[in-house]
Amino acid sequence: MRRRLQALALFRIELDRWAVVYLVVSGFYPLLRPDVVARPYERLVWHLGAALFVWFLPPLARMSRSAVVRFLGEIYLPFAFPLFYAEMEYLGIVFHGFHDSFDPVLIGWEERIFGLQPSLSWSRAWPWAWFHELMEMAYFSYYALAPLVLAMIVRDGGLPAGRRWPAIRAFARDLGGVMLLCYTLYTFFPAWGPKYFRTGPIPVEGWIFTDLMRYIHANGAILGAAFPSSHVAASMVAWWHVWRLFPRHRWWMSTLFALLCSATVYCRYHYVVDVIGGLMLGALVIWAGEHLYETGRRLPWRSWQPPAPPRLRWTRR
Repeated sequence: MRRRLQALALFRIELDRWAVVYLVVSGFYPLLRPDVVARPYERLVWHLGAALFVWFLPPLARMSRSAVVRFLGEIYLPFAFPLFYAEMEYLGIVFHGFHDSFDPVLIGWEERIFGLQPSLSWSRAWPWAWFHELMEMAYFSYYALAPLVLAMIVRDGGLPAGRRWPAIRAFARDLGGVMLLCYTLYTFFPAWGPKYFRTGPIPVEGWIFTDLMRYIHANGAILGAAFPSSHVAASMVAWWHVWRLFPRHRWWMSTLFALLCSATVYCRYHYVVDVIGGLMLGALVIWAGEHLYETGRRLPWRSWQPPAPPRLRWTRR
């Protein structure tokens, strides 16, 4: 048993630790305001149970002989993002009242920098249905970027087989780090964004993606998750890993990334300062991941042979 736990420790990565810290600490937030958060102790138990899951199951999956199980052990955290996002509905009001958002501060920054609110001015100046549809399509592409990048890493023949597992882990590391930091910032610094703060939506026509995004925001949007823009920060992670691993795909990925950043402003989901904050956060996490993450002692498929199973090699079928 002791030997098995030692083996699990070797397969436990920093992302697992970050996720456990986030789950445990955020689980105690509702206890600070039981008057505004229903069933705080039940939420704490759920968080602690999820933390135990993260502490033991992903390392165990990485030891598996099955490439599919190991793959799930590397990319498990994004499956929890919808749950973390849904929690912002009450975590965002633990430290601040519902109407005590930081939007006035962000608006003040924009007016000092630009003399206006670019998101409102731009959509009013260009109220073109075709352009709005293009922007909503770019914004919607965010939801497909992570699966797309993972599929490229797994299936693209231009990437040597020996680099695929490290590439999968690095992408999951940066994406997970960005999103955990975003959810933490949303808890302490909630902002609604220009689409919902005081002004309300500005009607601009569109078609398929416009209606799709309206449906998503009507049924799933949560106020308080504007600064920094997780769309921009997470998309920057996807852009960077495509840029680094697949040079021939740089042109279209860079174009899509630029359109997505523009869409966050034109469609009034974010302030320009949200975009700047997202770019800065994404760059910080990417730099930290490259320079401060696993140092080599914890790369079991290269440097350590577990008692069982033996080393896995990636094979294409």
